Amino acid sequence: MKKVKFIEIESELCGWGGFKGTKYVFPDINKTIEKMIKKGWEYCGYVPNTTRGTGEIEKLSLIFQKDEKENI
Repeated sequence: MKKVKFIEIESELCGWGGFKGTKYVFPDINKTIEKMIKKGWEYCGYVPNTTRGTGEIEKLSLIFQKDEKENI
């Protein structure tokens, strides 16, 4: 059986750019993924939780899974 974990990450304003006017980043997202992989979790992807009216993702959840040891 697989164990699943979701980690919510929120974007932060990082400046102004192009025609949309603002730029957003997900700070330390790579470090979060790397930390979880080192703990034995497998990165599976992400799902957007909240989007802005202009289409940018405001919050997302990183999805991880790993095999759950069965107690027999």
